[in-house]
Amino acid sequence: MHPMQLFEWVIVMLLAIIVLHYAANRLRLPPAVALLAGGALFAFLPGLPVISLDPQLVLVIFLPPLLMDGAWFIALRHLQRHMFGIGALAVGAVIFTTAVVAAVAHWLVPGLPWAACAALGAIVSPPDAVSARAVLQRVHLPRRLSILLEGESLFNDASGLVLFRFAIAAGVTGTFSMVDALQSFVVLAAGGALVGAAIGALWVLAVKRLDDKYLMIAASLLAPWASYMLAETIHVSGVIATVTTGLICGWY
Repeated sequence: MHPMQLFEWVIVMLLAIIVLHYAANRLRLPPAVALLAGGALFAFLPGLPVISLDPQLVLVIFLPPLLMDGAWFIALRHLQRHMFGIGALAVGAVIFTTAVVAAVAHWLVPGLPWAACAALGAIVSPPDAVSARAVLQRVHLPRRLSILLEGESLFNDASGLVLFRFAIAAGVTGTFSMVDALQSFVVLAAGGALVGAAIGALWVLAVKRLDDKYLMIAASLLAPWASYMLAETIHVSGVIATVTTGLICGWY
C-alpha cells in the first residue's frame, strides 16, 4: 500500500473512532464494545486494502500509554489498602484460571500435551488492564470490588508471563522446576517495579525543573515508553514497570 493511502485510511479510522465513541455515549454503552463491534464490521467490509502491521510494533506503540492511563487515575490510597487482596488475585486467580483452561483444553483435545494446554491457559488467564478499566467505568460496583478488579488487572502480567514461559520450557524439555518458576516470578515483578520506580522518579525530578507546560506534557508522553522499553530490554516485566511509573506520576 502506498504511504499516502495508508495515511488516508488512518484518518478514516480516527473518524470512525469518534463516531463510534459518540454513538456509545448516546446509547449508554461501554465505548470498548462499540469500538470492537465497529472494528469487526470494518474487517469484513469488501474492497478494503490489506494492512499488515508487525504485532510487536503495535504492542509497543499502544500498550504503554494505555497502561499509563489506567495506573495514573487509579485511587492510590485505596490501592494500598487492598494490596494484599490484589496480590492474591494477581497470582492465585491467574494460576487457577490457567489450570482450569488447561484441564478443559485437554478434555476437549485429549491428544494435546499438558504443557501446551498450560501454555494456552497462561495466555488467556491474565485479564487485560485496559479492558477491565473500560468496563468498570460504566458499571457501578462497590468501591472495594472495583479497586480489587482494576488493581489485579494491572499487576497480573508477571504471573501469566512466568506460567507461559515455564509451560513452553516444560513442553520442550519435559521438566518443570517450581524453584526456578518462583525465582523468575520475583525477578520479573521486582525488576519491573524497580525500573518503573526509577523512571517515575526521573519524571518527577524533570517535571519539578521544567518551567514549560509543553515540555511537561512531552515528558509525560515519553515516560510510559521509556519505562516499558527499558524493562523489556533487560528482560523484566514491561507492563509492571509502566504501571509503577503511572502510579508514581499520578500520585505526584
